[in-house]
Amino acid sequence: MRKLVLTSIVACSALLADDRVELLSVNADTNGSVVHAYGNPVIIYQDKILTAEHLSYDRNTSIVEAEGNVTVFGQGKYHAISDYTKLNMDTDTRMSRPFYMIDHTSGLWMNTQQSDACESQIDLASGMVSGCNSTDPLWKIRFSSADYNTDKMWMNLYNARLYVENVPLFYLPYFGYPTDKTRRSGLLVPEFGLSRDQGFFYQQPIYIAPHNWWDAELRPQIRTQRGSGLYGDFRFVDTASSHGSVRFGYFKEQGEYALKNNLANMKHYGYDVKYQHSAFLREWFDLKLDGESGLYVSGSWMNDVDYLNLQQIDETRNTTSSQILSRVNAYYNNEDDYLGVYLKHFQRLDLPDKNDKQIQTLPTLHYHHYLKNFLDDHLLVNADIMANNFYRPNGKRAVEGNMNIPVTLQAGFFDNTLDASYKANLSGRLISFYGNAMNPFVERGDLIVDSDDRYESGQYAQLDHTFKLSSTLVKPYGETTHVVAPEIAYTLAGSRYYEGYYDRYHNEECVPGTLSTPWCDYNTLQDPSDSLSLGINNYLFENGKQTLVDRLSQSFRYDDTGNYYGELTNELEWQIVQAVSYYNVTSFNHDRNRITQERNTIRYDDKVVTAALSHYYSDELRNGVNIYSSYWSADASYQYDRHYRFFGLIAYDYREDLMKRSEIGFLYSQRCLDIGLRFVQNNRPVLTGANTGNAINDSYVFFTLILKPIGGSEFNYKITNNQ
Repeated sequence: MRKLVLTSIVACSALLADDRVELLSVNADTNGSVVHAYGNPVIIYQDKILTAEHLSYDRNTSIVEAEGNVTVFGQGKYHAISDYTKLNMDTDTRMSRPFYMIDHTSGLWMNTQQSDACESQIDLASGMVSGCNSTDPLWKIRFSSADYNTDKMWMNLYNARLYVENVPLFYLPYFGYPTDKTRRSGLLVPEFGLSRDQGFFYQQPIYIAPHNWWDAELRPQIRTQRGSGLYGDFRFVDTASSHGSVRFGYFKEQGEYALKNNLANMKHYGYDVKYQHSAFLREWFDLKLDGESGLYVSGSWMNDVDYLNLQQIDETRNTTSSQILSRVNAYYNNEDDYLGVYLKHFQRLDLPDKNDKQIQTLPTLHYHHYLKNFLDDHLLVNADIMANNFYRPNGKRAVEGNMNIPVTLQAGFFDNTLDASYKANLSGRLISFYGNAMNPFVERGDLIVDSDDRYESGQYAQLDHTFKLSSTLVKPYGETTHVVAPEIAYTLAGSRYYEGYYDRYHNEECVPGTLSTPWCDYNTLQDPSDSLSLGINNYLFENGKQTLVDRLSQSFRYDDTGNYYGELTNELEWQIVQAVSYYNVTSFNHDRNRITQERNTIRYDDKVVTAALSHYYSDELRNGVNIYSSYWSADASYQYDRHYRFFGLIAYDYREDLMKRSEIGFLYSQRCLDIGLRFVQNNRPVLTGANTGNAINDSYVFFTLILKPIGGSEFNYKITNNQ
C-alpha cells in the first residue's frame, strides 16, 4: 500500500516508487483512502503538471481521476486537454476522453475521441491532426486510429485522408511522421510524376541512419514506359576534421524507348565522390607540423549524360554540361611556405570517343614562398614553382616545369600621395615528352601523323621589367565621398631564351588544340612585347555606404611588328536608388573596331516586386573564326500579400534562336500550408546513338503541396519531350 501523508489542507504529497507526487489545492477533504481536491487543484508528478476542476487520489490503488477542464503540461513542449482523465501511478497508464493535444515545438495539434496510454506508448481513437488554426484548419488529416511513441517521437496514422479546405485530396492506408528533428531510419516523402512518353514516375526514398556518424539514402525509381533504376547517397563524418559523401546510380532503359529516342546506351550509370579533410597530415600520418594541411576530393564518372538527367523526377533541377571535371587537391601551409598537389581529370560527355585524346593534369606539384619584406618594406620577394604531368591515353604526353620569381622595389612620395614601384619578373619553363606520338589525327578526311621528330625537350626563360605609378585620392562633398585611384604601369619585355621545343615553334604559327597540329598542344607561349596599362577606379559613398564603383582599364602592346591596342574594358556597379541597381561590363576591341563583350544587368527590389533583366554578348575571334553569342535572361516575382507570390523567368539564346528555360507560377503560403502551381520549359543535353550531343526540350506542370511542419511533395506532369 502506498502511504499518503496529509501535511495540510492545501498541500499533500506521496512518494511513489522513485517519483514524488504533489497535490496542491485550495480545498481538500478525505473519504477513507481517497483524497478529494477542489479550487484549482494541481498535481505535479514526473515532468508533468495536471490541473482540473476536481481531482481525486486513491492512496490504496494510486489512481488519480481528474474531471472538468483537465489540462496536462509536459516538459514545456506540449499540453493536452480533456474532460476526463484517469491516471494509474503504479502502472503508469493513462486514459483521457475526449483528447486534444498540441505540440508547441512543431505547432501540430491532434483531436481524438479517446486516448489510452501506457508508459511512452499512446493509442488514439479516430480523430484528426493538423498544423493550422484549430478553429478552421486549412488542412487536416483524418484517421480511423493512431498511435504515438513519446520516446521515439513518432506518430502513426491509419486510414489517413488528407483534406484541404474540407476537400478530400489523398488517401493513404498508412502514414507515419516524426514530431521532432531527430535523425532516424525510415521512408521519406515519395515523388510522383506523369509523362506522355515516360509514363508514370514513382520514386521512394529510403533513409538509413543507424549511427550518428553516417547515413545513407536509397532512391529506387520506376518510369513505367521507360525503365527503372536506383540512385543512392552515402554520407559520413569520419573525424572531427573531415566528412565526405558518395553518390551512385544505375538506370536501365526499356528497349522500345531507347530505340525510339535513338539513345546511345541502354544502361546509364556513374558515381560522384566528395571528401574534405582539414588536418589529414596530422591525423593520418601523425606529423607534428606547425602549419595546417588540407585535402579536397571531388570526383565524378559516368558512361553518359543521362546518368545526370535521370537522378530526379524533374530534369530541370539537374545541372548538365558537356564536360565533367574531377579533381583532388592536397596542401600544406605555414607562415612562409605553401606546398600543393593537384590532380585534374576531364571527361567529355558530348563526344565520349575524344576522351582518350583529352589532356589530363595528373598531377601538378606547386611550391609557393610567401611574400618577404626587406629594407623596411621597400623590397618584396616571393616565388612560385610548379611541375605538371600532362597525361592522355592516346597521344604524346609531357612533363613541364614552371618557375616565377618577382622582385619588387617600392616607395611612397609626396607624403605617400604617390606610390611608385619597379618589379623584375624572372620566369622559366622546362618541358620533356614521353609516350607514343605515332597516333592518327583525322580532320576533314586528311590523315595527320604527329611524328616523334616534332617533340623534343625544350627550355625557355624570360626576364621582364615593370614600372608602376599609382595613387588614391579622397574628397568629401557633404554626405558624399569621392575616391579616385589612378594607375599606370609599363612592362618592358626584357631578355628571352629559347631552346629545343620552344625554339622550334615560337616563331611559326602554332595553334594549340587543333587536329592538324597536335604537336602544338603544349605550346602556350606568347610572343614577347612591351606593354602599357592604364587604369582608373572611381568610388562614391553616401553616408558611408558605397553607391557606385567604376573601373576603367586600357592596355597597349608594342613589338617588332608594330603597336597594338589591347581591349578597353569598363566595369560599373551602380546602386541607383535603394531599390534599383545596375551592373555593366563592356570590352571594346580597337583592332576589330567592335564591342567584343558586354554584360548588362538591371535589378529592382522593393520587397514586394523583384525583377531583373540581363543580357550577355560576346564576339570572340578564335583561331581566325568569329564565335558570336548573345544570351538574354529575365526573372520577376510579385508578393501580392503575405500569402500570394507570383513569379516567372525566361532564358533565351538569341544566337541559337533557342529558349533555354522559361517558367511561370504562383505559391500560396500560410503558416501551416504551401500550395503552388508552375509551368516550366527546359532544354537539356542528351547523348544519341551516333555518340553526338543533342538536346531535348521538356515541358512540365508542377503542383506543390507542403503540409507544415509534416512536409510535402511536388507532383509533376511532363507534357512534351521533343528532341
